[in-house]
Amino acid sequence: MPLFPLFVPSVLFVLSVLFPGPSQAETLDLGRAIYMQRCFWCHGETGHGDGPSAVGMFPRPRDFVAADYKIRSTPHGHLPTDEDLLRVISRGIPGTPMPAWVKILSQEEHHALVAYLKSLSPRFAAEKPQPLPVPDGPANPEAGKEVYRKARCFLCHGEAGRGDGELTATLNFEWGIPHSARDFTRGWTFKGGHEPHDIYLRITGGLNGTPMGPYADILTDQERWDLAHYVASLDLEPSATTEDFLVTAALIEGNLPETHDGPAWQKARMLTVPLAGQIVQSPPLRWWTPSAGACNVRALHNGHDIAFLVEWDDPTGKPEPLPDSAFLQFPAQEGSKPYFLFGDSDNPVKLWHWQAGNTAEEWTATGSANTEVRPAIFQVYPSYKEGRWRVLFRRSLSGEPSFEAGKFLPVLFSVRDGANGESGNVRATSTWLYVTVERPRSFRPWLLALAYMLGAGVVELWVLAKLKS
Repeated sequence: MPLFPLFVPSVLFVLSVLFPGPSQAETLDLGRAIYMQRCFWCHGETGHGDGPSAVGMFPRPRDFVAADYKIRSTPHGHLPTDEDLLRVISRGIPGTPMPAWVKILSQEEHHALVAYLKSLSPRFAAEKPQPLPVPDGPANPEAGKEVYRKARCFLCHGEAGRGDGELTATLNFEWGIPHSARDFTRGWTFKGGHEPHDIYLRITGGLNGTPMGPYADILTDQERWDLAHYVASLDLEPSATTEDFLVTAALIEGNLPETHDGPAWQKARMLTVPLAGQIVQSPPLRWWTPSAGACNVRALHNGHDIAFLVEWDDPTGKPEPLPDSAFLQFPAQEGSKPYFLFGDSDNPVKLWHWQAGNTAEEWTATGSANTEVRPAIFQVYPSYKEGRWRVLFRRSLSGEPSFEAGKFLPVLFSVRDGANGESGNVRATSTWLYVTVERPRSFRPWLLALAYMLGAGVVELWVLAKLKS
């Protein structure tokens, strides 16, 4: 009989005696030290989610004493596993102030922090969480689409999955805070991950404290697996253009379109522009919850006029309590890139402002409090369908600002969702990007190249003739 299988456990036992790991008390002490340095500011000294930075934060920091966790691999109402806690600490939670600590904390520190968090709630001493099994067989997204209808997911999440169902405006967390149904086309906002495996766990176990309940007893395993793959198939963002900073107005012949689905728009490259809540100026102190997380932008020109098509998701499209609106912002002075919030006294900005109800105005601003409003010199064609605003802005290439081939003009996009309480500087905004217009097609470069070739040929023949003579 080989001695190797017997030898290894013996060696491991000896090493564990000679070099014992940290005791439970030492692990908890390390976890608490990390907690007080890294986590206290949001989650509070005692773990109730009431730290000094929690004011105005959304979602609210987790209450570790109540231990009511949303992101879990366990059944509804159950505690998370250690692996669940490690994953959240390591990766963070997208779309929230919870950062990823994987590059800051060591593995030992990760485990020590998990041990300390568990010590804050007596539930962990009494309950032993077990993860849900996840299918690994084939799935049928088309069958999942039928399950989507059967389970009436569209009532909250909408027909196209944009979070615009008829019930979404009535939803609340269990403690009374308004809750919006998830927009499935923005997979990057899924707090627990947007792979089918992650989505299956959310469908099966639900999300504690939210209107999203468990479907473990309502749908079969295969139906939930098919549904998870269908939901994953709706993800449209982020695209490869989210890191681009250039909007190029494609050149077309004839009149620019006045509709949002005309064939001419297929010639324009679509740019996905990330948007974030305005958190610099008050009010509010911090605006963590804009409805729009990105907008898609396309542009066309015909040598005389330019058109911008701006599209973004809005769960309601309602004009109440405040109207929805959108801005395109440009520098008022050539060669400048002003402060992104309405410029300043030295660097003013021009804004094209559209507001639901067909209000269109041109603003000149030298700061948020100094705005001059004039009638619009551009046309606007808005539409709302299936949880999505499509607003077309059109204006002459000339004017202020002017759009010229080879010229890169700064541009900023911003939208407000009135039903989400957004008005004034409470809005979603991009950073500065650039817009340029495509040059008219010309044969001049080809003619010049041909002329150079002919000239070179003539010179070569002349030189050869001289050499022969």
